[in-house]
Amino acid sequence: MQYELVRSNRRTLAITIDGSGRCVVRAPMRMPMTEIKKFIEEKRSWIENKLCEIELKTELAPREPEFKEGAEWVIAGNRVRIKFIAGAAKDYAQLAPDEFICSKKLGRPGLIKFLRGFAKDLFYWRVDKYAPVVGVKPLGVKVSEAQARWGSCSAQNVLNFSWRLIFAPPALIDYVVVHELCHIDCMNHSPAFWQRVAAVMPDYKQRRQALKQHGYLLKWFR
Repeated sequence: MQYELVRSNRRTLAITIDGSGRCVVRAPMRMPMTEIKKFIEEKRSWIENKLCEIELKTELAPREPEFKEGAEWVIAGNRVRIKFIAGAAKDYAQLAPDEFICSKKLGRPGLIKFLRGFAKDLFYWRVDKYAPVVGVKPLGVKVSEAQARWGSCSAQNVLNFSWRLIFAPPALIDYVVVHELCHIDCMNHSPAFWQRVAAVMPDYKQRRQALKQHGYLLKWFR
């Protein structure tokens, strides 16, 4: 059974499993591995049941959108229809209000490159909006290929977001942005951290719960 071990100054053991099936075991800094493994073994049945639930949800989840003429996509809350342009440069792609216009020759690598660029612009825009509200100044914004988490904040205060987040509703994109911005001054998930999030986004609990239902998006375009 695969899991990620995260040690911190906490006093107890805990296991979390996100919507993508990523299992994280959180343990005190000096706790022996024998004790941690014993705890994991005691929770094995719960972990396996949880992973089965996630696998079933994934099977029933919406599939990755098809990249073909006339297909409808939803990007950052906007519904667009794929439109191919004959004779355009191989890497040509443009997002219009209701169309995703691109070259017939745009392959999967070119498509993902374009979407990553769009994602970076989008995340910069949302970070610029919320950073002053949170009262922090990130040192940078990066787009990642992360398939197990929506975002992260480095020790250098650089924010990282999975580019696949662009397929989530705008309210959930903003939640992830605020969440990571709040980590700049609080690198854990203590009550103080959640109070900070709530001060900016009072309905964060509803958004957080809704985001869990969109974990399948992290599996798109692998």
